[in-house]
Amino acid sequence: MVAIYALPLLTLLLNFLAFGSCLRFLFSRQGLYWFIPLLLTLFLIVPNALTLYTVASNPNAFAAPGGLLTYQPLGLSLLWYLLIITFHYALKKTIRINRYEADMRKNLHEARYQAKIESRQLIDREKRRKERFAGNRSVVPRTNTAPLAWVELFED
Repeated sequence: MVAIYALPLLTLLLNFLAFGSCLRFLFSRQGLYWFIPLLLTLFLIVPNALTLYTVASNPNAFAAPGGLLTYQPLGLSLLWYLLIITFHYALKKTIRINRYEADMRKNLHEARYQAKIESRQLIDREKRRKERFAGNRSVVPRTNTAPLAWVELFED
């Protein structure tokens, strides 16, 4: 009795995992690529949900086909989920550069470089200002620098 519930339930669970993955990837940067897989997943969920509903509503009247056809929905759901995962990793490999992160990284490095240059310029400007004012200090003039003999020569 439990065996007839397990196969449709597992199939529907895989389809919901695929739907959740497509929905999650729909809101990423590559969201436009995930619109068609989301619709295809919805088309896979409906027949599997109807199969589970018929099993749950009247388990005695449900007759599953024997052989490999019994496992066909499970195989299709598993294959579809693996394709979604593969498509996700293929998109990540194809679209390598996350422009937002790359631009932020570039802006950070540029800001650090500009700050370093401005700090060097400020240090040089301060050094030049100190040197300029260090040579032009006000000094008390010395009046007794020349000998008196020379002063007498100029007075005559």
